[in-house]
Amino acid sequence: MIFSPPVVHPLTDLKVVLLSGLSDPSDCALSRTQQRFLDQIAAPGESKIYANFPYIKPVRDEQAAIPIIPASWRNLSQFLKARHSPYRDQAVRHWEALVQSCRRLLVITISCGLEILNAALSTGIRPEVLDILALGPVARCRPDASHLLVRGSRDYVVNPFFREVDLIVRDIGHMDYLNHPVILELANKRLQMM
Repeated sequence: MIFSPPVVHPLTDLKVVLLSGLSDPSDCALSRTQQRFLDQIAAPGESKIYANFPYIKPVRDEQAAIPIIPASWRNLSQFLKARHSPYRDQAVRHWEALVQSCRRLLVITISCGLEILNAALSTGIRPEVLDILALGPVARCRPDASHLLVRGSRDYVVNPFFREVDLIVRDIGHMDYLNHPVILELANKRLQMM
């Protein structure tokens, strides 16, 4: 997917996107939970992109069910590739296309999505237009843009990467962020501040 040509997104004032690792690297389809979460965000429908990075039109209506072990390996692979060519160079092309299509961009990262985003931001692609809500962040460093790092009290995957985060939310594990009402409130507050 990353080697596909970037999408020409329609111009809008605001874009809202999710970014997580692709458990199925052959499709950018969102899970039902991710779709439902985007539906509930208080933003115009045309500002929401119902696909995962690199935001190419999904093949399926919904993300295929992938067993946890292969999904984890695929996410680890994307984490390791994110900062190196040719993956990073291709990721940057997709980010340029997205950022050029809006004046404001809310990126909600999940797990290693923050590492993929950091790779694109390392090239200086207009960080001033971004606001990042990083859920269960798995990355080598904080992003160079406005952000909030959020860890669930039961999310131990984050600990080796970020001992200190901006907010800890009770009773959330690594796979549970988008099902928790506090996370939706945080996303909507970030939008209001943009």
